[in-house]
Amino acid sequence: MSFQTLFVSALLMVGCSSSTEDIIEPDTPKVEKDIQVSIGFSGEILNITESPLSRSTDAKDWYAFQVYSAPEDGSEGYSYYAYGFFDNKENMIINLKEGYKYKFDVCMVVDGSEKVYKFSLVNAGWASIGNSFYISSDEHVRYMYEGYLYLKSNDTYDRPNVDRFFGRTTDYVPTEGGKVDINMKRVSFGAKFVAKEFTGGNLEISVEGAPIINLAASEGSETQEIISFNNLEKAYTSTTEYSESIPVNITWVKTDGIRIPIASESVAFKRNKLTTIEFEIKESTSRSTFNLNTDETMETGETISIGGDGANTEVNPNT
Repeated sequence: MSFQTLFVSALLMVGCSSSTEDIIEPDTPKVEKDIQVSIGFSGEILNITESPLSRSTDAKDWYAFQVYSAPEDGSEGYSYYAYGFFDNKENMIINLKEGYKYKFDVCMVVDGSEKVYKFSLVNAGWASIGNSFYISSDEHVRYMYEGYLYLKSNDTYDRPNVDRFFGRTTDYVPTEGGKVDINMKRVSFGAKFVAKEFTGGNLEISVEGAPIINLAASEGSETQEIISFNNLEKAYTSTTEYSESIPVNITWVKTDGIRIPIASESVAFKRNKLTTIEFEIKESTSRSTFNLNTDETMETGETISIGGDGANTEVNPNT
């Protein structure tokens, strides 16, 4: 083999070696995969047809969602991911990212279309039903965990007179075609007022934080409402029977316009129970006695009596 041939072969070998070493494989970007899942509900919400108050046939339930996300490996805590306001369950479909786990909080107002004006966002203010999830790490639902609502009466209340449910699912890892099951619990209570010896005038019944209840003698001697608790999250997460001690004031407005205070007591209203409050209409300046009965209209309960001195005494409901 000649020197010239050896020289050319050497150049070829060096060229091949050099070109092989200079090849740099490009990094393949990691593509986040969207996984579409739907929403389903379970728990006490399935029994709302047994509510002590009749439901409107045309009204729609309103739902408010707050969704959080966190890396599945636990390297970070939960942060805002999405929100949405709905009146149609069929639209409750959301795209979730692979590699993350999720927390869903939802509040539902029974017959919300007839009772609630709007929900509220922290940045954008009052918001209407959109029937879609909006992805946002900044915007989120205001008053999500409080009773506070803007009603169609153009007033806001800490304990609005609505039947309400709250639910939560934590650490949900999305799968193709999956469904998020959210267990719902009622976060409201029933209040029934029965007036004895009520023959004329009008009653103004005030449950703190709720709209005034008016009852005219011409309309009968009793009325009832379902009222939302003020602390929705605590009512949902409580491992014991949840209740809120709420001041109740009753004023009798006589036909001549004279106002007579009838009773003023704090009543322990219990979650998912209807408390019946009986009282007498008297001309006397002394306070009337409250008789309270936690009825089984919503769920079985006990009977208690609250005297004029504010003492609580158990009473056998069968006597």
